[in-house]
Amino acid sequence: MDKISELLELNCISLDLQSKKRHEVIPELVEILASAGKIDNRDFFVQELLEREKLSSTGIGNGIAIPHKLTSHISSTVLALGKTTRGINFGSLDKKPVHLFFLILGPEGKHTEHLKLLSKLSRLLHDRQFCDQLFRAQSPSEVIALIKAKEEY
Repeated sequence: MDKISELLELNCISLDLQSKKRHEVIPELVEILASAGKIDNRDFFVQELLEREKLSSTGIGNGIAIPHKLTSHISSTVLALGKTTRGINFGSLDKKPVHLFFLILGPEGKHTEHLKLLSKLSRLLHDRQFCDQLFRAQSPSEVIALIKAKEEY
């Protein structure tokens, strides 16, 4: 995996998350991946991610969270993106509500690849103008096009 735009698939993007609370959004993000056929055993992944969030919030600030987990129950990295206009209190470092969620699940033992993906994503999301464009995106294909353009820049 070289690019986020190649890892993120159209059917793994939801631009209208319905969750209102932190403990609701993780299951909704997991459901995106399950509905796309990327994972099974939803309950296991939800529990793993909720346990991970208890350690420390993956809300990185500026309205963004990157819940992530390495697990032996997956053979390749999968990525989902969810957006909510209302914002969710996710315990972010800056105490602001989260509007964009990037859920990453990767195979255990692939720590270096996982960290590289987190680093790439963090670099992209450091650009506030880019994040605003993602938030305004009207379709999954527009999201992927924005990410692809940013990666090529």
